[in-house]
Amino acid sequence: VNFDDILSKDELALMAKYIQTTPDVPPEYSFKETMDSWKVIVPVKDRPTKQMNKLNLKNIFSVTLRDTGEVALIDGDTKEIINVIRTGYAVHISRLSHSGRYVYTIGRDGKIDLIDLYFEKPTKVAEIKVGLEARSVETSKYKGYEDKYAIAGAYWPPQYTIMDGSTLEPLKVVSTRGMTVDTQEFHPEPRVAAIVASHEHPEFIVNVKETGQIQLVNYEDINNLKTTTIGAARFLHDGGWDSTKRYFLTAANQSDKIAVVDSRERKLTALVDVDKIPHPGRRANVEDPEHGTAW
Repeated sequence: VNFDDILSKDELALMAKYIQTTPDVPPEYSFKETMDSWKVIVPVKDRPTKQMNKLNLKNIFSVTLRDTGEVALIDGDTKEIINVIRTGYAVHISRLSHSGRYVYTIGRDGKIDLIDLYFEKPTKVAEIKVGLEARSVETSKYKGYEDKYAIAGAYWPPQYTIMDGSTLEPLKVVSTRGMTVDTQEFHPEPRVAAIVASHEHPEFIVNVKETGQIQLVNYEDINNLKTTTIGAARFLHDGGWDSTKRYFLTAANQSDKIAVVDSRERKLTALVDVDKIPHPGRRANVEDPEHGTAW
C-alpha cells in the first residue's frame, strides 16, 4: 500500500524502521510478584461455618461484566441480582468449587478472586494475580482432595500456579515451555488454556496450547510433582467432560480436531476431525434420540 498521500517521507521511513524492529520480549512475572499480590480478605477462621442465607446455591449464575471488571451473582430462582463483585478484568471463567460453596473467577489480566457464597451477602474473601494474562482456574475434585488445591494457568508467562484452595496461597509455579507435539521443536511461549480436574485420579488436566501437549498434573505430592504428558494436536484450547466425567474432550482449534482423553486410563483415545476451528467451550451433554448420549 502506498501511503505517499498520507505520510511524509520522514514518517514513511520511521514506519518502515518500526515494522522491521524486533519486538521486545514481555517481562516475566516472578513468584515474588505473585506473593506480593496475594491477599486474604477474610481468614478461613472468620468465615461462616454454615450457609448464612437462603439462596439456592445450585441455581446461581456468575455473569461476567466484562469491561467493568466485575461479576454479577444472579439468583436463578428469582432472577434478582444478589451482589456485584469487583474482580479481575474481563473474567474468562467462573469456576464453582467441589463443595458448591466458593466461586473462583479469573480475569484475562491474571487476577483470581475467591467468592464465598455462605455469607449472608456473598462476598470476596481472597485474591491473587498469577500472571499478566490468563484464562483458566480450577480446584481439585478427586475424593479426599476436594478443593484442597486450586490451579490457574497463564497465557503469559507460560506457566501454571498451584495454590491453597481456601486461601489462594501460592505453593508452586511450573513452566509450560517445551517441545511441540508434531515437529518436536522448542516453543518459548506455549499458553495454558483449559484446565479441568480429574475425578478418576488426583490430577489436574492442563491444556498447553501451542505445543499440543496435554499434561496430567498429579497433586498428591506437589513438592515432588509427577506429570504425565499426552501428545494431542496443536493448538489446544477449550474443552470439557462427557456425561460420565471420564472422557475429556477438547478442541485443537487450528488443527481442526477434537482430542479425546480417557482420564481413567490416562491416555489419548481419539483425534476427531471436525469443521474449521472448533471452539466448544465447556460443552453440553444431550440425549440424542438416534445416537444416544452426545457431547
